[in-house]
Amino acid sequence: MKFWLALLVLVMITMNVMAIHYLDPVSDRWFRLLATLVFYSLFLINYRENRKLLLAFSLLTLCDGLLVFYEDAIIRNLIYFVRISGYLAIVNFLSAQLARLRFNFITFIFSAFIVVLDLYMLHDMATYIPGYREDLIFTVLFYLMGLVSLVLVGTCISYLNRYADVKGFLLVVISICFVLSDLTFYNAYYLDFDIFYYADRVVNIIGMALLVILAKKWVQDKKSETLTDSINLE
Repeated sequence: MKFWLALLVLVMITMNVMAIHYLDPVSDRWFRLLATLVFYSLFLINYRENRKLLLAFSLLTLCDGLLVFYEDAIIRNLIYFVRISGYLAIVNFLSAQLARLRFNFITFIFSAFIVVLDLYMLHDMATYIPGYREDLIFTVLFYLMGLVSLVLVGTCISYLNRYADVKGFLLVVISICFVLSDLTFYNAYYLDFDIFYYADRVVNIIGMALLVILAKKWVQDKKSETLTDSINLE
């Protein structure tokens, strides 16, 4: 499956790069949705047992579908809400494994500094968005998504630090891919750096593909644990 999935990722990236190059920025978003739907279908067919991960994948897929209509103000707000919900669903998916995680004073101070820095950067980014001061709902969602993105990456890094396994590594890469996708889309759409549309599409496709691999690994590990427990009971 690794070979075919890698080939599928390459095909999806190639299709999207060509779409960005030859189509307008609105039309090429359908190819982003197509790539997401392909990986979502693989997830549904093979690994839908985990309800929390299913919710996260479904929300991220819905977000890419709504992205086609990003210019509509109401849908744009909905996109941010759904994206935030998707990130929180991943955090919730990991919450049981990190339930007893403790923070010392130094970690708390460092985290507070990162949050303040993040808010400063978000404020600087928001000033480039037309009419952001007039649309209070969008402004709140914009800041909230920045903070939730930080929580997502921090949670995935915490998981990796605790368990130091393949799933932890995948989670960190997935979270970074999604955050980079958000940042590069912002740079392309609001700052008119069209080259970033390519980066946005590549990291988003990689993130979705790795989410499928993560689901496969999680299901396999659960089955192994169940089998081990059965053997021990016998």
